[in-house]
Amino acid sequence: MVAKSKRIVLTLTCLDAPEVVVWFEPEGAQHTLVRGDHFRVEMVGPDDGDPEISHSPDGLSVSRWSTADLRVWNKAGDELPT
Repeated sequence: MVAKSKRIVLTLTCLDAPEVVVWFEPEGAQHTLVRGDHFRVEMVGPDDGDPEISHSPDGLSVSRWSTADLRVWNKAGDELPT
């Protein structure tokens, strides 16, 4: 039996603040999302988990499921390290 694959794409946008800090877990890469910019987040992996997005006073945390790959691009199309 062939394992199913799941692909999730999110767009994170900063609207009401000058900037927000975003952490990409589990590796912990940190990037600042400024007003007017956005991050395109893509997670791909076996269909055995779900992403988690959490808000705290310090910013956002975006977590992939343990078997997924995570990639992130800014509005200019530059891939960001995760």
